[in-house]
Amino acid sequence: MEYVCDLLETVIASISFFMIKKYILLEKDLPRKQQGLLFLIAAVLTGTVFFIFGKTAAEVVCAAAVVVNIVLARKKPYKLMGLIMIFALPIVNGIMVPLMVVPPYLLSVSGYLWQLAVYSILGAAFLLFIVLGKKWRRKFVINTVNRNLSITERIMLIVGGIISTVFSLKIGRTTDAESVSELDIKEFVAISSLFAAAMIAAFVVMVIQGNKRSYVLRKYTNMQSHIITTMADIIENRDESTGGHIRRTAKYVEILAKELQHQGKYADILTNQYISDMVMAAPLHDIGKIHIPDAVLNKPGRLTDEEFDLMKTHTTAGKELLQKAKGDLGEIHYLNMAIEMAAYHHEWQNGKGYPYGVSNEDIPLCAKILAVADVFDALTSKRIYKDPLPFQKAFSIIREERETHFDADVVDAFIVSSEKIKAALDDFGAE
Repeated sequence: MEYVCDLLETVIASISFFMIKKYILLEKDLPRKQQGLLFLIAAVLTGTVFFIFGKTAAEVVCAAAVVVNIVLARKKPYKLMGLIMIFALPIVNGIMVPLMVVPPYLLSVSGYLWQLAVYSILGAAFLLFIVLGKKWRRKFVINTVNRNLSITERIMLIVGGIISTVFSLKIGRTTDAESVSELDIKEFVAISSLFAAAMIAAFVVMVIQGNKRSYVLRKYTNMQSHIITTMADIIENRDESTGGHIRRTAKYVEILAKELQHQGKYADILTNQYISDMVMAAPLHDIGKIHIPDAVLNKPGRLTDEEFDLMKTHTTAGKELLQKAKGDLGEIHYLNMAIEMAAYHHEWQNGKGYPYGVSNEDIPLCAKILAVADVFDALTSKRIYKDPLPFQKAFSIIREERETHFDADVVDAFIVSSEKIKAALDDFGAE
């Protein structure tokens, strides 16, 4: 019976390590074929080591396979954090060891019989999860898409793993005896280990609940984004020549912002949240056009000075509309961004833009980025009064207006990102 218990424990621990890696630590998998090969190698090595050296050595081999998985699946700058998170892997011991040792001790029953029963139940549950639990696994994966553990969660899980290791070493040796009741286990060790197990379980539940909150928040954010895009579409459809302008522009904004972030420019401003808000707000930059008469908005020829002055008011009108929305809806980050984009996206670096004639640092960064994206899309799109320019011609115009119309850093990011910009233009299609 001891041998069977050891075998079951090794199998349960091996599966648990990989499940903790994916569903608790939220570490990414390798590509499908590589992941399958790693599983196969880990299973063969773990089994071989078990039969030769025993369960402890086999579990170490399996944990090493998880380490390899995490390191290979992570990008270079984050591999160190992946290694540090290995300290959280023993959290399974923090629950399993007290469960295997303390109840038999308190109930005075055979330790191995108890272990066999618990491991059999867990093994059946894991088997169902792996073989029949496609829907459950999909739910876990959906909940963790784009979700990363916070620093607090990482620290708590690492601490939990260390605590688990301490208690495993303290009372884990008792599992070799036929009857745990015959062992000299102090009551305070049993009670404290149960408290530790409860704390570690709470850590795990906290992460799972965090995953669910992240999923709900993401769905809510996506719903907001769809509402914003739909509203912008309604306004855009008044302009018979703009086509998919708002979607292309938002994509260009995202590309430029991420390139600037990659270059380390405006590091104190370009956080991930700032970029996310900017992409969400970009479709609203022309919302003020709802106040522009159709005769001016869709005029096939050149606008008169009076008509152009009226067209310019879409910036301040958009700002006022969005400020009113902010007053009704409360403090929402992307609305603050949308207000700045609507008001300033036609300003020039040299101060010759409109509506305020500001320049350089007086123009918000989000508006500087949008200005390049907006003008490039206008150049490469068909308008009622013009045909689209070829990509290279439009590209040259953006480059020529560096430091006059556009911010130099943003134009430099545009030049570096030319292939991505071209791909986005092809994917969305200029109309």
